[in-house]
Amino acid sequence: SMPHSVEASPVRVLVSVFDHAQGDVGGLSKRLWAAGAVDSVTILVIQSVSRGLRTLHASGIPHGDLKPANVLYAGGQFCLTDMPALNWTATPVLTKDPVAHTMIRGKRFLANDMWGLGMVSLGLICGHTKFEAVKTKLRGIDAARYPKPMGKMDPVTSHWLVVVLLLISSIDTNTLCIPAVEEVAIAARRTLRSEWLGRQVPATRSKAYIETCRGVADVLKEAVFKPGRREDLIETLVYCLDVTDISRNALAMPWPDQYDNEVEDDDL
Repeated sequence: SMPHSVEASPVRVLVSVFDHAQGDVGGLSKRLWAAGAVDSVTILVIQSVSRGLRTLHASGIPHGDLKPANVLYAGGQFCLTDMPALNWTATPVLTKDPVAHTMIRGKRFLANDMWGLGMVSLGLICGHTKFEAVKTKLRGIDAARYPKPMGKMDPVTSHWLVVVLLLISSIDTNTLCIPAVEEVAIAARRTLRSEWLGRQVPATRSKAYIETCRGVADVLKEAVFKPGRREDLIETLVYCLDVTDISRNALAMPWPDQYDNEVEDDDL
């Protein structure tokens, strides 16, 4: 006879997707999107990664190491991999929010994942060639010429902080009429003038340093705000990179639209 009830016990299974992947976003960017991915591809990556982040963030768990190498393409979709339970290390600079990272030693913020997703998205928008050139430029800034950043912030991280603030503050809110983006741009301009930034990154007191960072920000600006760029993509990118808000997370993130059959096989 059939039992009326069955006592189930949880079964934990470790599944590897690496053998089934056609590549990761980093490798695909180098091979397919050297000059930049189309907006529909970038949005598909954002949506795919965000679905995984929403599950984690709903439980208060940050991924902690969101980078192109940890976003795989398998079975016609992008997957967020390398869960924190398996790997508690994190790649510095591009996976850690510059502000949140300096606050509490050992504290993992959800905002770190937003910063990581913003960097992944920025790399797709700019294209592998231009984004690698930007990273090389920031690594090449002579740290000996300027005072060291405060606390745990390393020089390259401080450069990224200033460049992103300059990038967001440069948004023409008269042309790009998105209230949420305008608020972030205003906050970025305020932060650039703040005593806090002067203490955290003393190099910002140097006009030469600011001009160097502004030159890098202009390169990114040309790619991000080119004519025809999807406004919902810009809104999501700005939210992810908004270092003035350390409470940002995947649950509150603006969700870019993806239309049916918008991504063509040739784009991937």
